[in-house]
Amino acid sequence: MRNIIIMFIISFVLSACSGPLLEKQTPVCQAQALLGGQSQTVDIYGVRKVSNQTEYRAGYPFNWRWVNKNNFTSSNCSN
Repeated sequence: MRNIIIMFIISFVLSACSGPLLEKQTPVCQAQALLGGQSQTVDIYGVRKVSNQTEYRAGYPFNWRWVNKNNFTSSNCSN
């Protein structure tokens, strides 16, 4: 019985270590946002059009969410 428990623990530990590694994404462009009265550079990880409006997938401080282009003062994204 003890051997079964030990084998279960070993297999559990090994399976937890074999998960896929998170892939780091590289930003496609950058944009400037006015946050708290200060201009801040935000990395953009994606660009999409929804209902004739451009949205950016913005990193920190927007938590990698799709944000409307109008929330930024300027950007170097091609569109």
